[in-house]
Amino acid sequence: MSSESRCALRSSILRKQIVAVTGLILTGFLAGHLAGNFLIFLGPEAFNGYSEKLHAIPELLWLVRLGLIAAFLIHVITTILLTLENRQARGERYAVNGSKSEESLKFAKKTMIYTGLLVLFFLVLHLSDFTLSDKEGPASMIAAGEGNPPRNLGLYGLVWNSFLEPWRAGVYIAVMLVLGLHLSHGIQSLCQTLGFYRNDLVPGIRKLSLVLGLLAAIGFSSVPLFINIVRTPPL
Repeated sequence: MSSESRCALRSSILRKQIVAVTGLILTGFLAGHLAGNFLIFLGPEAFNGYSEKLHAIPELLWLVRLGLIAAFLIHVITTILLTLENRQARGERYAVNGSKSEESLKFAKKTMIYTGLLVLFFLVLHLSDFTLSDKEGPASMIAAGEGNPPRNLGLYGLVWNSFLEPWRAGVYIAVMLVLGLHLSHGIQSLCQTLGFYRNDLVPGIRKLSLVLGLLAAIGFSSVPLFINIVRTPPL
């Protein structure tokens, strides 16, 4: 193997490791975010209380946000670079060509860049809708039952009213399904990068990745589904 080929090999492996590490960081954030979302089932006090605790130290919160944004951008950009490298290599990979692990990741390599960009675009809209929006304005007002005056329910009210709009709920659920698909493929790619994607482990890893991706999609989608089924918040 020439020195140029060895450099390309090391570069590809390094980029895959960067994608794996940033993917783990983002997966940890998703798990925490999903746990926070589930508090909406407990009512406005629990959900808004969780939000207030997160905002108690705004400097730390923005530091975490910037770190997550950096991890997300690095993840997306490095994935794009890997995709371009794979296309230029025309079948040459650092993994063994023709192996089962290579075959199982073909679809992931074709779609990861697109699903990642879609999630990135949705993230911008999501931040605009909930993080940067006015949580004390008219969009947070909810009338709990007929004849009751509207109440300002803060972030809880903002989320509830937003997901009562069918198109918002539909787009959110669709993107969560894409996110689940992306996560499922990402787990398989991570296992390959870490050297766990051996033939004897492939069936178990595939099943685990599909289950985790499906659980993530269902978990996030459960919030807009619950809101549209209940319609009036249980206050």
